[in-house]
Amino acid sequence: MKFTKTTVTNLLKGENGTYYLRVRVSGKLIWRSLETTTFSVAKLRLADKVAELRSAVGAAHAESDVSPKTTFSEAMELYKAEIKAHPRLKPRAKEFRLRSELTLRRTWPSIFDMELRRITPEACKVWLARFENGGSKFVPPRAVKARRGNSPTTVNAVIAFLRHVFDVGVKAGLIYRNPGKALMRKSPTKKLLRLPNRTQFAKVVAHIRVQAGWGPAASNLVEGLAYSGMRIGEARKVCWEHIDFEKGLLTIPGEKTESAPRIVPMTPAFRTLVEKMRGTAAPANDAPVFRMQTALGSLATACQVVGVSHMTHHDLRHLFATTCIEAGVDIPTVSLWLGHADGGALAMQTYGHIRPEHSAEAAKKVSFAPPAK
Repeated sequence: MKFTKTTVTNLLKGENGTYYLRVRVSGKLIWRSLETTTFSVAKLRLADKVAELRSAVGAAHAESDVSPKTTFSEAMELYKAEIKAHPRLKPRAKEFRLRSELTLRRTWPSIFDMELRRITPEACKVWLARFENGGSKFVPPRAVKARRGNSPTTVNAVIAFLRHVFDVGVKAGLIYRNPGKALMRKSPTKKLLRLPNRTQFAKVVAHIRVQAGWGPAASNLVEGLAYSGMRIGEARKVCWEHIDFEKGLLTIPGEKTESAPRIVPMTPAFRTLVEKMRGTAAPANDAPVFRMQTALGSLATACQVVGVSHMTHHDLRHLFATTCIEAGVDIPTVSLWLGHADGGALAMQTYGHIRPEHSAEAAKKVSFAPPAK
């Protein structure tokens, strides 16, 4: 792209009409798009951006950390250090973000010794095509046979990893554009939920509850997840003080996103369950409602005995959402109950279908006969 100087120092105009900042900070020439085609707006943004860049000197990516010959491996170590020191990321989130290094070493080992500025978008595209269609195989969720290529989750995680590492060079002014931005994310495979019907689920719960010792507590957890839509981590945090029997409300101390903490109405089944669990003696407010931390083993055994597909804790969340939608609750409301922050987009994608028996009943209501006169 060609650039034209303006009357303002450090402000240039690209041939596409967009204004750009070009400034040298601590010996590095840094370019930034000001994301506007209006000269007056660009001048205002220029001063703020220059101040921001200069104040950032000596932060995570200082001049001594990044040189013109910085390799991908060296930039990656800076990114890894940044993630490990992140105060709000959970250990599992940090592990997920960084485990793509192993995938990259397996599929593109030569990139680690390449200088960051020498890696082109074209090279990234060639790697991605080989990665997606290569000899490695993966087993999709709930599938039996393995498929060639790699799962959308794995592909998209590595793309994100590449972009973050390249951003080290972009922030340091070593490269102007992030070559990882040219990579297209892989559309996620739509999950086909195989959930038990109400009769089957009742049998699963009944089998767990009659088991000696841990049976009742495990059954309480299974039912609690299915009747509330909570994540397993949220259920572990729920104490009796989070349940308002007078108003019929449940406070869920969410853990995954900022919108996860929420107050939802108790379904009749959930209220009946916790009332039985509370009994006549009032438990301490800070006492956990569910005594079991996991019910995976109980679920696996019960599903096998009843003859239904294997279920996980998260499948009970799917069961809650599906049952609510079948009962006539609109998807945006279900989305709020689940703690989603997207207004129902994910719920629509995941639960836009319904179980076969419910679908069959709905189909009977469809008529192509002409209206009666």
